[in-house]
Amino acid sequence: MQPTAALGELIVGVTMTRFAVGLGQLGWAISHWWNRKDQFEWFSSYLSDRQLVEPTRILLGITCGTASLVPWVILLDAGGPENVLQRYAALASGVIGVGMTVMWLLLPWPSATRSRSWVVVADLSILLGCLAQIHHVGAVAGCAVFGLVSGYIAFFHGARMLAVHIGFSLVVACLLSVLLMRADTASLSTVVIGIIQAAAVGIAIPVATQFMLEVLASDAAASEMDTLTGVLNRRGLERALERLTAMDRQNSHGLAVMVADLDNFKEINDHYGHRYGDRVLAEIAARLRVAVGVGGVVARIGGDEFVIADSLRFNDPVRLANTVLLTISTVSDPPVTASVGVVHFTGVIPTNKSLMSTVLFTDLADAAMYEAKRAGGNTVRTRGHNYGAPSPAPVVRPTTIRPGARGTA
Repeated sequence: MQPTAALGELIVGVTMTRFAVGLGQLGWAISHWWNRKDQFEWFSSYLSDRQLVEPTRILLGITCGTASLVPWVILLDAGGPENVLQRYAALASGVIGVGMTVMWLLLPWPSATRSRSWVVVADLSILLGCLAQIHHVGAVAGCAVFGLVSGYIAFFHGARMLAVHIGFSLVVACLLSVLLMRADTASLSTVVIGIIQAAAVGIAIPVATQFMLEVLASDAAASEMDTLTGVLNRRGLERALERLTAMDRQNSHGLAVMVADLDNFKEINDHYGHRYGDRVLAEIAARLRVAVGVGGVVARIGGDEFVIADSLRFNDPVRLANTVLLTISTVSDPPVTASVGVVHFTGVIPTNKSLMSTVLFTDLADAAMYEAKRAGGNTVRTRGHNYGAPSPAPVVRPTTIRPGARGTA
């Protein structure tokens, strides 16, 4: 055999082997992507832990508002809709777009169900906007707006919902293309280019985004998340507190940080087993996250010890502590109680100090929690700390809260 022929066979063999391996890995990746669960709750928690829920909500509202301008421009254009049905389609699309904008800007962060409903309504609005331009090539170009919804699904939902949405958008694009060509209002090449552009925006980018988020989720879980409960671990808590304080370095409204240590959790473990105890911890973490809301921080830093932190813009430390105490006491049967130590931080927070290492555990929160323990548990002790106060000792304000009592400001 000639050396050149042998080299050619070797190159072909290596190439085919690499191609086969690549196809196998791609098949596994697609299967893994297809079977991944809806990620709305996880990604919402990810944003919440990083104080990004409100910025995300505003950006989504601005995006909706910008996209909803298109049907209104079509209505006002002299060469706009040619018949009554097209005008009604443009009007309906514009009204729906305004409604979706209001939802993001004025309503609270949505649930997973409301988020899915938003996707369906957004697709309907885009379809109506395209139908309003049915005799223009803009109808196909408008299908690119489906890409915005694809991007949203890629971040907040699962592969199957993304696949259904992509299928719907491609069907709409193809049907509009057929109607345009039958009406002789656009050339074949123009329509094909429009479909390719819409497909590239609506398929490639969102799918790649979901693959990226898969890696992001794994890294976040490994570095900052407590694997048992899904809330932050000690490392994640420190970063979250740094972000929370950096957003308002003047500490205009005050900051509450509390340590909640479960009182009778050892008895729960001994009597019912560690597996039941793990379920109790996970349920406590989930309920604390709901109780604190999207602006607060929840972390598990020990076996049965949680840390909760939140700005006091819309709350006060006593009421927040009461909420935490009641939330924990209603989780299991028999009930689990907690001793809660609360620190109310006031004054300008120094930029060169770590809240975790200076006062949170060693001087204030832990000490207040142990006071609650010595008082018999199932209660709260609060302390105050003013960063600008000349006195080295913090002001101590012991407070006892019983489950069911209403805290006052």
